[in-house]
Amino acid sequence: MVTREKTIFSSMRKEVDAVVLMNAVEPSMDSCFFYATGLVTGLFEGCVAILEPRRTEVLTSELEALSASEAGVKTTVFENGQESMRLMAKKLSRFSKIGINARELTVANHRKIRKASKGAKLIDVSQDLYRARMIKQPDELARIRKACAIASKTCVAIPEMVNEGMTETEVAAELNYRMMRLGANATAFDSNVAFGAKSAEPHYFPSPTRRLKKGQFALFDFGASYKRYVSDITRTFICHSSTKRQREMHETVLRAQEAAIDSIVDGVSGATVDDAARKVIDSSEFRGLFIHSTGHGIGISVHDPGSISSANDMTLLEGMVLTVEPGVYIKGYGGVRIEDDVLVTKSGCRVLTSCPKELRSI
Repeated sequence: MVTREKTIFSSMRKEVDAVVLMNAVEPSMDSCFFYATGLVTGLFEGCVAILEPRRTEVLTSELEALSASEAGVKTTVFENGQESMRLMAKKLSRFSKIGINARELTVANHRKIRKASKGAKLIDVSQDLYRARMIKQPDELARIRKACAIASKTCVAIPEMVNEGMTETEVAAELNYRMMRLGANATAFDSNVAFGAKSAEPHYFPSPTRRLKKGQFALFDFGASYKRYVSDITRTFICHSSTKRQREMHETVLRAQEAAIDSIVDGVSGATVDDAARKVIDSSEFRGLFIHSTGHGIGISVHDPGSISSANDMTLLEGMVLTVEPGVYIKGYGGVRIEDDVLVTKSGCRVLTSCPKELRSI
């Protein structure tokens, strides 16, 4: 199993002797814990990872001891919370400067680390951790590619899975089932299935009572998780036949996505890519109806560090994996979003998800 202490410490701009990552209980888990350790199976609630420049050690309960040992990560097992604190105090006694991930650390766990470290200086290194996570290593890319392949195959099958009259939750269940059958360990996030006017809500949760009707948009936003790495894809369909306005919405969003993808290359600013998509939409009759950023990082979480946005003008670099997902949303009518996952390369980008993008009927 690959641990990532070398990558993390090479990205570190703050001087620390060690980095301590500590999970609480679901859903308050530190994604950097799993990034750093490479652990694939197991929950690891209340567990600790101690990173030094040349080694990583995990303190875990008996509940995850087998998962940790099978992964080949150096592991010490504790029986209860008191023993966990004693082990932490012993392990941290050598350090005077300890890095923590303040962005994902609970207040209770911060107090535990402070108590165990006995006066050591605690330094927030969350920015350094997130910087390391932005550039994907070969093993990470392999898992992301697999997650993308699973989501893509599921997306291609949507017309055969979905029929008029099905509810949003029924369709979400079918998407989840198909991804698991194709090899996903889990879904990347709660699958979003939105029919009709609800497709205009980007962060919508499927309803068990809303049924698909003729002439409605049907938006599907979902992803697979494979060995903790994820994909994220969105396609918008039409139930039976479309109107001219619906086709124009879809064509505008597709052109916006193509413009954004064509502008991606190592060294370009995220704001430039966002602007490429936004210009297409804002030069159409749908001006002002693109209400979110163009993309976000994906990796060990569905909102991994990194973005394609005018609000956070970061530079896109070779090895980053991000979504490209422009959309148009008309309240009370419906919305269109088209999303793919892309790998930034030296000469452009490589689209990792594959599913037809034309407006298809179901």
